[in-house]
Amino acid sequence: MVQEELGNVQKNWQFRGLLPVVQHILCAGRDLGSVETVENLQECLGNGTIEASIDDFCKQLSEKPNMKVLKKLYNLEVSDDEIVVSECDLQDLSITPLINALQSQKAFSMLDLSHNLLGNGTMEALHKVFKASDQHYGDLTLDLHCNRFGPTALLQICECSVLFDRLEVLNISGNPLTDASGSYLSTILKKCKALYSLNLENCCITSRTIQKIADALDSTSVLAHLCIGHNSPVSGNTIVNLLSKLSTLKRFAELNLSGLKLGKSVVDALCHLAGTLSLSGLMLGGTAVGTEGVMQLAESLLKGTEELVKLDLSYCGLTSNLFSNINVNLFCSILELNLEGNPILPEGGNTLCSLLVNPRCSLKILVLRKCQLGLAGVLHIIEALAENNSLEELNLAGNAVTNELYAPISDQIIKDGSEKRDQIPDTMKSAGNQVVLCSENLECDPLEVADSEDDPVRGEAAGSGIDDSASSCQRNPSSHECLLTQQLAVAIGRAKNLQLLDLSNNAFSEQAAETLYNSWTSSRVSSQKHMSEGIMHFSTKENKCCRVKPCCKKVLPAC
Repeated sequence: MVQEELGNVQKNWQFRGLLPVVQHILCAGRDLGSVETVENLQECLGNGTIEASIDDFCKQLSEKPNMKVLKKLYNLEVSDDEIVVSECDLQDLSITPLINALQSQKAFSMLDLSHNLLGNGTMEALHKVFKASDQHYGDLTLDLHCNRFGPTALLQICECSVLFDRLEVLNISGNPLTDASGSYLSTILKKCKALYSLNLENCCITSRTIQKIADALDSTSVLAHLCIGHNSPVSGNTIVNLLSKLSTLKRFAELNLSGLKLGKSVVDALCHLAGTLSLSGLMLGGTAVGTEGVMQLAESLLKGTEELVKLDLSYCGLTSNLFSNINVNLFCSILELNLEGNPILPEGGNTLCSLLVNPRCSLKILVLRKCQLGLAGVLHIIEALAENNSLEELNLAGNAVTNELYAPISDQIIKDGSEKRDQIPDTMKSAGNQVVLCSENLECDPLEVADSEDDPVRGEAAGSGIDDSASSCQRNPSSHECLLTQQLAVAIGRAKNLQLLDLSNNAFSEQAAETLYNSWTSSRVSSQKHMSEGIMHFSTKENKCCRVKPCCKKVLPAC
């Protein structure tokens, strides 16, 4: 019995986290205060009883322990200096045990309270925690996004002198700050001399607050990252004034204006900023800058000494003309590129294929969701990854054209002449160089596959862990197996560096999806899928799909 209890003590003692299971252990009247001495407990077993004291902050307040909080606090993948309790349904009252525990912890470098239901009461309690710690050194990150913090929550930061030297990152996006927070934000920018990252996205602020932020900046500021997207209304003149101030900062490198409508005057100011500073990140999603604006901006970005790392041009009204005219060197250094919602069509997709096969391409994340590529365009993009060693995440969701029944047969689909025109079943033929894709009211006839094991398509299909089209269609003629599905499977099997692939909402049948997933698993040691109601995610266990909310994804570091 004692041996069993000892095992439990050793197991619990090894947990790392904010709330210790075992506070201290007494053995034969002697206090064992270190992990090393736990291994010597057996020497004391014959001398008396073992007493273990547990400090439970929940029990002190008659609060039921929050298992979500406990699980996150004991996450061995998180540093002891990082307190991460996001998405734990915490409110101002239920967070009290954690606040009390923080007072015991005293020293930590990051506090993540995002995606809870916390309000100003929590911020008042945190003020007391920081003030009691009296720690004036060491970097500090406060992630408070997506809660219920109001303007006076920022007052607690303004009145906490301990934070003036420590606070480096403040993310308070998704909170109803309103324009009543303007003077507080201005004070934070002036007093917090170490602040280099400020995220105010979707905080219900307008031009008035943005102007106060601009006025608070001076050449001594170390601000490097600023996010003010999805606030309204924000005038063009106010943004121009802000950009003018940012251009005077020595370290500024990343700007997020997503969701703000940018006119020509703002684009001109952005070009000046890009030509003056070395930007590493520029997020312009939903700004409607258009092809002409991006072309103008690209010229300035190419002049910068620092290579752009992250670029978001989603829903900017870009067309395929951009990709045929823009300097491909702009994209070679980018690690994360988002082109979602732009009608770039197959023509623009071809240019992106050229980028992906370029040896200089360093892309790690590429988002091409809802770009009207067509299923053939989707195939071409994935095929290009056979010659790409950098891309890890690819989003091709929603690219099937409405009522798409045809896809062009190009040299990229009919590789090396292995599929001849007379090998295509009658139900897949049409005029010109078109092939009918299988639909619910069409039957796929078996493809004529050569008996020889040297046949390229059959060999590749077998190597990808999929059935050849002939045998599959013969066994399941209603499953609508077709040439494009087979080619996609082969291409997915070749894209071995890819860790996450999103093919959602592309009208693939259940059987086609399973065929593609089989190919995914054939070239990866660990893999998993998420398929339901149009969702079609393939991923590795190390890079799970839907693992984090988009607003919680960390910015990719520069190489």
